[in-house]
Amino acid sequence: MGAVGRDGARLADPLARVGVDVSGVEPLPGRSYRWRAEHGAAGGAPLKERQQLGVYSRWRPDPPRAARQSEILFLGSMPPRCQLALLEAAEGPRLVALDTMRDYILGHRRRLQAVLRRVDLLFVNRPELEALAPEGAGSLLRGGRLTAVVLKDSARGAQLITSHGEWRMPAAEVEAVVDPTGAGDALAGGMLGRLAQLGRVDEPALREALTEGTRWAALAISHFGPEGLLRAAQAGS
Repeated sequence: MGAVGRDGARLADPLARVGVDVSGVEPLPGRSYRWRAEHGAAGGAPLKERQQLGVYSRWRPDPPRAARQSEILFLGSMPPRCQLALLEAAEGPRLVALDTMRDYILGHRRRLQAVLRRVDLLFVNRPELEALAPEGAGSLLRGGRLTAVVLKDSARGAQLITSHGEWRMPAAEVEAVVDPTGAGDALAGGMLGRLAQLGRVDEPALREALTEGTRWAALAISHFGPEGLLRAAQAGS
C-alpha cells in the first residue's frame, strides 16, 4: 500500500505480474516520493540522506478490505500520521511491525511515539536507534507492547534484541553489492513472510525468520532496484 505520483504508477505493473496485490497503491497527481542517499566506500548506513515526500504529503490511507483484515501489518517508513491512519483502519492484527527513519524520529517524535506504543516489532539501523533511544534498544522493550527490535547492521548482518538477550545473524554473502537501496525493506518483508508461514512469533520463530530475511536482503542488494526480488519471486524461491 502507498501513494505514487503519475510518474510512478507504471512501477506497479512488474509487481502485479509476480502476484503482488497492488490494489492499495494509489496514483495521485504530482511527483512520487524520492529518497537520495550517499554511502561510504565501506557501505553501512548512509552518510547523507534526503527525502522529498511528494504525494505522500497529502496521502490519506484507505486500505482495501483484505489489507484491513491482515494478521500481520508492516508499517513501512512513511510519515507517522499515515502509519497511525493504517493502524486505525486495521482490524486486530496479531503482529504489527514498524520501520522508520531519522527524519521522522527527529521531526515527528510525538506522533512516532504514539505509533511505537502500538507495535510488536521494530526495524531500525544503528543511527536510527541512536536517535530514537540513545540509552540502547533495551530501553524500548520495558513496560510496553514492543517485544523485539531488529537492528539492521549493513555488512555485519542483523541483530535480534529481545528481553531474553541479543542474537546476531551474519549477512548473507553476495558476489557484489550493486544497489543497497531497499535492503532493510527486503529483510523486513522476508522476515515477516516467514513468520506468517510459521504462524507464531516466539523466540525460535523470530530467529528463523530473521535468517530468511537476510537471504532476501542479499537478493535485493545484488541487483539494481527490485530486479533481484522480482527474479526470485518469478522463480518461486
